[in-house]
Amino acid sequence: MSAVLRIGLDVPLAPPAAFELLIDELTFALGRLGLEFTPGPDGRVTENQVIVGEVATWEPGVRATFRWHQAPWDPAGVTTIELRLEPGDAGTRITFEQRGPGDVIGGAGEVIGWAASAVLAPVMRAASPGAFGDWFTDRHARRPSGAQSRTTYADPLYHYPNFRVILSELALRADDAFLEVGCGGGALLKDALASGCRAAAVDHSAEMVHVARRTNAAAIAEGRLQIVQGSADALPFDRETFTCAAMTGVLGFLPDPVAAFSEVRRVLRAGGRFVGLGSDPELRGTPGAPEPMASRLRFYDERQLEGLARAAGFAEVWVIRRDLEAFAREAGVPDEHIALFASPPGEGARFLVCRA
Repeated sequence: MSAVLRIGLDVPLAPPAAFELLIDELTFALGRLGLEFTPGPDGRVTENQVIVGEVATWEPGVRATFRWHQAPWDPAGVTTIELRLEPGDAGTRITFEQRGPGDVIGGAGEVIGWAASAVLAPVMRAASPGAFGDWFTDRHARRPSGAQSRTTYADPLYHYPNFRVILSELALRADDAFLEVGCGGGALLKDALASGCRAAAVDHSAEMVHVARRTNAAAIAEGRLQIVQGSADALPFDRETFTCAAMTGVLGFLPDPVAAFSEVRRVLRAGGRFVGLGSDPELRGTPGAPEPMASRLRFYDERQLEGLARAAGFAEVWVIRRDLEAFAREAGVPDEHIALFASPPGEGARFLVCRA
């Protein structure tokens, strides 16, 4: 049965810019789903090293067409997928079109069933409050992705005050082996490496790993730094590898913080030091933890932070509170935003400090 699936999107960009951004986003998005997309005139899409699609037409700013092997058990069951860009009054209309899915699915009822369950329902679900809030949180904080996040996390101005507290507490030396859990774009790593230490880092976002490696390319080339994609609760390092560790902007998103802290404890040497930025209840609903992130974060007071670390097996545990105003000024935060970092006497951002 002949059938065509068509989805359109109008965006306020010129076709060349829209095409470049679309291919960039699609490459990383397919990667997160287990498909490797190599863009270009000779490009292809593979899944578990099996070819899923081959680029048939590649006209940047105009179209990209794929021969798509939707049913590998049926060698003749090849459909066509086209990404088409057309200039319009408001910018560009992007059209996704798949021609021939009915040839491998069956009659009209089966085609409608596939489109409703596998295409339309996921699109509608993606636009629902819960799923959209999850996507927004992942996109900007929990698992950063996209060009905007890659730029922001490569030089995260509003994170530098926290970084400066962590580095002052760790007091890194050239003979240290430093670990960062959740390295983002690698900005804290870059500052830490200025001490002359060796380092390693892990992040669960493939895009952040890419940015962090680019930010610290020289240290990697020198053999002083290793950055890998992985999970905080299953660190890919041997026991007693590091003398110190840090975690910032991660704690509130951890599903099992004790498991993650236990992993940090496992890879630290005896007497190793660990500093982690807390997830302060006072931040809920402020610019530091706005919605929709706030409803997806876990917040911890001093007693709870210490309890997590003790449950993970750290020998010495305490929480310090630091006013970040001076650090914010030192980092170059604009004057109109300095107040976000100021705290009354005796208060301030919570930092968990531990010794193994």
